[in-house]
Amino acid sequence: MHRRLLALPGLLVVAAIAVGACGGTAPALTDPSEILTKAVEALQNAKTVHMEATIDGTVKFDPTGTGQPGDISLTGTKLTADIDIEDGDLEASVAVPALLGMTADFIIVDHDTYTRVSLQGDKYTKGTTGEVGIPIDPADPEQSLKDLQDWLARPEVGPKKLDDTSCGSKSCYQVEIDLTPEEVLALVPDVSTLGSGAVVLTALVEKDTLRLANLVLELTIPEVGQVSINLALSKWDEGLDISAPPADQIQ
Repeated sequence: MHRRLLALPGLLVVAAIAVGACGGTAPALTDPSEILTKAVEALQNAKTVHMEATIDGTVKFDPTGTGQPGDISLTGTKLTADIDIEDGDLEASVAVPALLGMTADFIIVDHDTYTRVSLQGDKYTKGTTGEVGIPIDPADPEQSLKDLQDWLARPEVGPKKLDDTSCGSKSCYQVEIDLTPEEVLALVPDVSTLGSGAVVLTALVEKDTLRLANLVLELTIPEVGQVSINLALSKWDEGLDISAPPADQIQ
C-alpha cells in the first residue's frame, strides 16, 4: 500500500501531461495582419466552400441612359454560391427584387459558362471563361501571401484587431480595415473614375480552424450610393456535384 501511495503522484503527473497534450490549443493570435494572412492561406488549402451574401443599401441607377439616375434600393438582394476551388467550377444564383424581381443563375464547368437571367428567358446561354476558370487558388500561393502581407503593411491599410466575437457555435477573431476616400485612392489610383469612396471591411476568422467565417463590406461613394455586403462562408470541403445544365435547358 505504501509503495502504491508513493507512485500515485507520478501517475497524476503523467495523466496531467497526457490530458494537456490531447486538449491543448494553439496560442491565440494578436497580430491582425497575421490573422488575415492565415485566413487566406486556409482558403488556398480548401477544396470547396459555400457562400451566402446579402446586400443592402441604395445606389443610383440609370437603365435608360437619360443622364438622370434614380435611387434603387438593394434591400433583399441575395447571392448564393458553391465553389469547387480545386477544379475551378462554380454554381451561383442571384436575386435582385428591386430590378423587376430579377433572378440570375450562373454555372461554370470545365471553363464553360452557363448564364440564365429571368428578364431574358428561362434558358441558359453558353459561353466560355477561357483557360483560367475561377482563380481562387493562385498558381503561386507563396507569392500571393507575400503580396497580401506587403499590402497589409502599407500605412494606409492599418488593419485593427477588435475584440473576439462569436460566429455561430464558434469563437472568431475580428479584424477591421477602415479606409478613408484618400486612403482608397492611394491604394487603388484607378478607382478615381468611380469618385471618392470610403470602405470599411470587417472579417471574422474562426479561431480553431483559421477559416474565414464572415466578411462585411460597407462601401460609401457619394456619386453612386451606399452598399453593405454581408458574406458568410461555410460547408468547407464538403462534396460538390457541379454539372452543366441539361441540353434542353440551353438555348
